Amino acid sequence: MAQPMGASTKPTANILWRCPECGHIFTPQPNTIRCPRCGENLRKCRYCQFADTMTWECTNARIRYTYGDELGRFHIPEPDHVWACPENRPALQPNAWQLFMANPLLRALGWGAGVAVGLLLLFRFVLLPWLRGPEAPEAAQLTAQLNAPAQVATGEAIRLTLTFANYEAVAVNQWLLVLESELVEDSEPPQVTPPPIAPPERVGRRLRFFFNGSPPGGQTTVELVFNLRETHQRAYQLTFDAFGYLNTTPQPTVYRVFFFPSRRWQIKVR
Repeated sequence: MAQPMGASTKPTANILWRCPECGHIFTPQPNTIRCPRCGENLRKCRYCQFADTMTWECTNARIRYTYGDELGRFHIPEPDHVWACPENRPALQPNAWQLFMANPLLRALGWGAGVAVGLLLLFRFVLLPWLRGPEAPEAAQLTAQLNAPAQVATGEAIRLTLTFANYEAVAVNQWLLVLESELVEDSEPPQVTPPPIAPPERVGRRLRFFFNGSPPGGQTTVELVFNLRETHQRAYQLTFDAFGYLNTTPQPTVYRVFFFPSRRWQIKVR
C-alpha cells in the first residue's frame, strides 16, 4: 500500500504507537504503515482517530464533505477497510499501564511488588494469627500456673510444669499452649507429659501443643522437659500463651487463659 495522501511528515520522535494485534510499542516514522513485529496494517480505518466504531462512519469533516453521501455520511465498508485516506490519523498511543507493562524491568518490579504485598497479606492474616493463636478475650475463670526454675546447671534438663484450671460452669474441650523462646531452637524436641492430643506444631522459635480439656472446676497439669543440644551458659527468655476452648453451643467459645505469676519467664543456664 502507498503512503496515505496527506499524511503528516512531521517528526514523530515523541510519539509512540502500540500495535493492537501484538502489543509491540515503537516510534513510528512518517511513512510507517505496518507493525515492524507482526506486520499488521496500522492504517486501517478502525485504528484512525476519526473512526466511529459504533456506527462505522468517519467523523472527519473533510472526508464527509468530499466523499460522503447526500446526507454527508461516509460509511466504513468493513472493520479492516484500508484506502489512501488523506486524513488518516492512527489513534494508537499507548496508555501509562501499557507503557509500564512494555518495560521488562518495570514489569518485573511490578510483579515483585505484587508478590511481596501478597506474601505480607498472607503472613498478616493467615500465618500470624496461626502462630499467635486465636484472637480471644482473656478470661479470669481460665487460669494457668507456671512452675519453672529460675536457673539450671549446665547439662541439666529444663523442666516446665503448667497447671490449667477451669473455673467456668462449662467444660473446656481442649487447651492450646503456645511457647516461644530460643530454647525451642537450641534443644531437642521436648518430652511432654501427658502426651498432647495432636503432634506438636513447631515454626521457628514457636511451639504449639493441644491438650485434653478439663471439666468445670477441674485441672490439667502438663510437664515439658527440654534437653539442650549444646551446654553453654546463657539466659533464655520464655513467652507463654494459652487458650481454652469451652464446650458451648452452637459453637465452642475461645478464651485466652490468665497466666500467673507471669506470661514471661527467664531461665539462666549457669
